[in-house]
Amino acid sequence: MADNFSAIKKQLNTIVEEKKIYPLYQPIVSLQSGSILGYEASSGIGLENCLFTVEEMFAYAAQFHCLEELESICRKKALKQVKNSLNKKKLFLKGEQFQKKMTLDWLKRYDISPADIVFEISEQSDIEEMETFRTAVKQYEMQKYQVALNNFGKGHTGFNRIFFFQPKYVKLDISLVRNIDRDSVKSSLVEGIVEFCHRENAFVIAEGIETEEELRKLIGLGVDYGQGFYLAMPAKKLQKLQPDIKNRICEICQSGIKQENTKTFFGNVGAICQKAGTADCDTRAVTVFEYMQKNPEVTEICVVGEKGKVYGLLTKKRMDECFSGRFGYSLYSKNSVVEILDKTFLEVDRRMPIEMVARLAMIRPKKMLYDAIVVTDNGKYVGIVTVKDILEASVSIQVERAMDTNPLTHLPGNIQIQNRISENIFTQRRFSIMYLDLDNFKAYNDLYGFENGDLMLRAMAKCIEEACQNGEFIGHIGGDDFVVISNDYGLEEVFQRLIDQFQLCLKELYTPEDYAKKEICSKNRHGEKEIFPLASISGALFTNEKEKVTSMNDFSYKIALTKKASKAHIGNHLEKYGETE
Repeated sequence: MADNFSAIKKQLNTIVEEKKIYPLYQPIVSLQSGSILGYEASSGIGLENCLFTVEEMFAYAAQFHCLEELESICRKKALKQVKNSLNKKKLFLKGEQFQKKMTLDWLKRYDISPADIVFEISEQSDIEEMETFRTAVKQYEMQKYQVALNNFGKGHTGFNRIFFFQPKYVKLDISLVRNIDRDSVKSSLVEGIVEFCHRENAFVIAEGIETEEELRKLIGLGVDYGQGFYLAMPAKKLQKLQPDIKNRICEICQSGIKQENTKTFFGNVGAICQKAGTADCDTRAVTVFEYMQKNPEVTEICVVGEKGKVYGLLTKKRMDECFSGRFGYSLYSKNSVVEILDKTFLEVDRRMPIEMVARLAMIRPKKMLYDAIVVTDNGKYVGIVTVKDILEASVSIQVERAMDTNPLTHLPGNIQIQNRISENIFTQRRFSIMYLDLDNFKAYNDLYGFENGDLMLRAMAKCIEEACQNGEFIGHIGGDDFVVISNDYGLEEVFQRLIDQFQLCLKELYTPEDYAKKEICSKNRHGEKEIFPLASISGALFTNEKEKVTSMNDFSYKIALTKKASKAHIGNHLEKYGETE
């Protein structure tokens, strides 16, 4: 054993010192068009009669304290090989030494833009200093790099890390993809992950696609991109996708099997969670058991460590199993809670939609089905919710939201709009809010009548929905006022698509004579006849990219100023806060 260990170390040193590594590239393919998004870079070993695999090599490198040097070699070789050949495609790079800055010199030397680099963070890696890690991620983003969360769904849910790191891409672990066409539980979970990630403006990539059946199912679930042996094998050079594979993807998409993503209908789980009893890691298990015996209404205790990190859940059932029986008390009376707690609990972030939490809760193993769910805020304990809480909230919120839906356009009303804006202001994640107002609507409504006025409002709502292509929230404030909310920047493009769509509708909304003249004669607010242009759209846009808001009043003041500036222009116009003259 010792001789073998020595031989492994010697071979590893040879690989590092002589750089006996060669890069491999596997295409990451759009599951809508078959186009190539980019390539995942991996490595092969160029040493003959090697005693270990690539995966084992990195594990040994960590053990022998040369992982950082090995990953640096792999990255340099991966970059050098694709010099001048990426053509705006993304290059996905792995590496646990993510905190160490990759110098821009390498990219400049190989003529590669930082915007084309995507760093992959391992989802199951144990990151203790989350704030430090998030700071490193932000530094990469400031340098125009992008981030992907890798191995998502392996071992535990990891949803909190999507909130925490806000990655551009989430890569499903191969264990979720394998045989997904024959596994209803995996299918349900991936469907929920896709819905959740799209809500958070992240693209989903499925790893390890090996059959057409898996591909078909993933397309149906709305997964954005895929990679795997069925699509293309890893190769030493960048390769194009085989035409038959690209055609097959397009055929599957055109067959109409893709499921419609339902918009979130319920609130976030943080609104219904409750504080429950907690114990620190040094608490004796018998203390918790005796506490539960005296307080039968207490059915679970969370074990919480420093900085609010949740280590596990102690259920009444678990405590009874340990301390019941002839020898239970004597066996466990000296144990700490950490030694007996259940680490397979479900943990969700407080901002997660209730319906998503319900779905995750229902696909747990049968023995855990009715256990409480731990709610955290960026990894820090907040409280718990029970399955009963979720079911009751689902019913009450469904009724409340149905009452707060505009009867004309069926879009969310003021309560939901205000809640969504308040949530964005509170969390301070990236967001954009666009206020939309129809110009000259009253003149049209007075001349053409209320029924035609309703037709114009419904046409406006439909045009907004068609212009929003990335899951943006759309609300109808009332009358001719609408709002669009996104957790990203770029609503300027939505506005441009909106006015293009709306211009096409105008021909159907006006008489041929009025449409040809591009004006109508109607009464103004004083009851006097006046010439008005055809309806147009004024937009007021606020983003927190450069400007911050601290309260709803602060936001209302800034958006009102922007709206006033926008209305001062004739015709379609979008005014962005901070750019007002």
